[in-house]
Amino acid sequence: MIYADLHLHTIYSDGTSLPKQIVVDCATIGLNMIAITDHDITKGYREAKEEAQKWGLRVLTGVEISTTKYHILGYDFDIENKILQELLEYSRMCQEDTTRKRVEKLIATGIPITFEKVRGYFPESRLGKLNIFMTLLKDKECREYHNNRDPEELLKLYLKKGGLAYEVEDKKEVETIEAIQAIHAAGGVAIVAHPFKEAKNIEKLEKLVRKGIDGLEVQPSFGKRNNTFKEYAEKKGMIVTYGSDYHGPRMLERPLLRRAENVVDKFWR
Repeated sequence: MIYADLHLHTIYSDGTSLPKQIVVDCATIGLNMIAITDHDITKGYREAKEEAQKWGLRVLTGVEISTTKYHILGYDFDIENKILQELLEYSRMCQEDTTRKRVEKLIATGIPITFEKVRGYFPESRLGKLNIFMTLLKDKECREYHNNRDPEELLKLYLKKGGLAYEVEDKKEVETIEAIQAIHAAGGVAIVAHPFKEAKNIEKLEKLVRKGIDGLEVQPSFGKRNNTFKEYAEKKGMIVTYGSDYHGPRMLERPLLRRAENVVDKFWR
C-alpha cells in the first residue's frame, strides 16, 4: 500500500520547513511517498531525496507552476530537462517582478521594507507573497514599525485578496498551455492544483482537458469541495492525486495528510 502527500512546499518557495524536515515529518506519520512541489523551482528535490533514503520514502520529482489562470502541478519528470527548467526560470523572473512591485507598494505606505531585504532573507528561493510576509516578521525595522502587530492582521491588510499590495499592474505569468507542454516535454504528468479554487466549475476544465491536462488534485482538508472535480476526473479516466498543499505548521488548515486520507495505488502506478 502506498500512502502519499504529493503537494508540499519548502523554504525554496513559500514554505517554512527545510526539505529534510518535511521528509522526517512525513515518515513519522506513516507516509511512504511524497513530492516536493515548490512554486516554479525544483531545488528542494535532491535534499529531500537524500534524506528520504534514510527513511525508506519514495520522492517523486515535483513542481507547482504559476500560470495565468491555474496552478499546474508537474510530477515524475526529468529534473534536468532544459525546456522545463528554462520555463521555470522565466516563471521565477515573472514572480520576482511581481514581488518587487508589491514591495514598492508597501514602501509607499511608509513600511521600512525593500526588495533587497526580501531577497537577502531568501537568497535561494522563488519569491512570492509569503516571502514578503515573512520579511515583515523577520526584519527588525519592520517589526518595530508594526509594533509586533498580529501576523494574520498583517497578511490581511497587505497581502491577502483585497490587501494593499495584493494587486499589481502589468503582471507577467506563464501561459497555462506552456506549463503543460513543458511538463510533458520532460516526461512528466500535468495536474490541476486545487481545482475547486482555480476552475470553480467543470465547464472551465473542459478547455484544459483539450490542452492535454492529465489529471486533477484532491485536497482532503477541503472536504466536499473536492467531490465534483474528483467525480469528473474519475469519469474521464484522468489521474487523481492527493495533496495537503503544506506550507508549514503556521497554516493549520493545511496539515500533512494522514495515512487514512489517501489511497495512492488506486490512481498512481
